[in-house]
Amino acid sequence: MMRASFLALLAVPALLSACGSVPSPISDPRTRGPFMPQSQMPLMPNIARIAPSEGCQGEPLSAVNAPLPEYPARGWARGEQGWSIVQFDVVQSGAVENVRIAQGVPGRFFDREARRAVEQWQFAPLSEGARLTGCTVMFEFVLGQVRIR
Repeated sequence: MMRASFLALLAVPALLSACGSVPSPISDPRTRGPFMPQSQMPLMPNIARIAPSEGCQGEPLSAVNAPLPEYPARGWARGEQGWSIVQFDVVQSGAVENVRIAQGVPGRFFDREARRAVEQWQFAPLSEGARLTGCTVMFEFVLGQVRIR
């Protein structure tokens, strides 16, 4: 009985690591060689129509910390390319709130990485009482690299 419990405990970390979204450095395909595209880059959208940003005007934004997303390991391994349009609000302190995906193609893990990156962003403080809503950024995940548009 004790042996079965011990074996079950050994299996739990293996199962949990298979479910995790953070790839292990050993299995991360980005470390194995060049990106091999298996799909064409999806057509670029009309950003202003998909994610209007009228509420994000009038106050200059100065980024203090704005890391780009990582190219997702799954997208890299599958040779996928795509884009994600992210909208967010900036409060008076310069913190980012209400991060949401306006649209993404093919979506899934590209959108997840884009959202994670923007949630970490920090801007210089805005004017007293200022708040910007619906600020928009587009990330392109193309040929194994991430670009901001």
